Amino acid sequence: MIKKCAFCGQEKKLAKEHVWPGCFMDRVGRNAAHYSPKSGNVHGSDYVVRDVCFECNNIHLSELDNYFCGLYDRQLSIPLGADEEVEFDYNYDLLCRVLLKIAYNTARSAGSESAPFRRLLPYILHDDKCPPGVALIGEIVSPSFIEDRSGSISVVKEARPTMYRSALGGLLTPLGNAVLVRIVAVNSFFFHILLAKDLEELNSFELARSEFLAGIRGTVLLSPNADTVHLKSSPQDSLSSMLPLLSAKRDKYRKFFDGKKK
Repeated sequence: MIKKCAFCGQEKKLAKEHVWPGCFMDRVGRNAAHYSPKSGNVHGSDYVVRDVCFECNNIHLSELDNYFCGLYDRQLSIPLGADEEVEFDYNYDLLCRVLLKIAYNTARSAGSESAPFRRLLPYILHDDKCPPGVALIGEIVSPSFIEDRSGSISVVKEARPTMYRSALGGLLTPLGNAVLVRIVAVNSFFFHILLAKDLEELNSFELARSEFLAGIRGTVLLSPNADTVHLKSSPQDSLSSMLPLLSAKRDKYRKFFDGKKK
């Protein structure tokens, strides 16, 4: 089908592109449950989009996929416990570009806001200098502690984060409306992406970024001028971030897993 590619904007024959890199899915498996805001259902298939041309998918974006999968192997794959501290090594531009790519793919597949990504498409594709109005914030979330009452004695067990997620976030502060917030999470590592909605209001964006960092303890702004950052476990745990969705869509998740059992 000849339509405009979502990345380069040229009219070309389009094909499907995995929202998450295919090499990443090969590593983590394809059995996770996903809630689709567009369909309103929980499913177990890969998220895909069908609006990317062959050249963007297989040349420009494949470099980013390879970086992300190598980073997963080196640093993201092992869920961390409580009170952990790590030196996180990264290439800022490759990391930022691949996270933007995943977030942009997710936004399009879910039918949510994607306009702030469009000015960043040359950066995602071609490794130009990161434009203004972008903030990349790292966090290591803590494990959850769950009471197990299955035996004769109640036991509290540690549940380390074992999930991947790309989702729309939010900032409930005075200047929260100045930014689009997306979250890309892999196991214990949460990456918060803040994008300015209006480049004429960069001062508001920078203040909103400060509000975000002050409001969510343990988050750290990643610098384009560094290749390592010290991260330690934040007070937030991964399960708490999922509870609102799991509670609201409990019946749909139960239906999905009941079907898997059959």
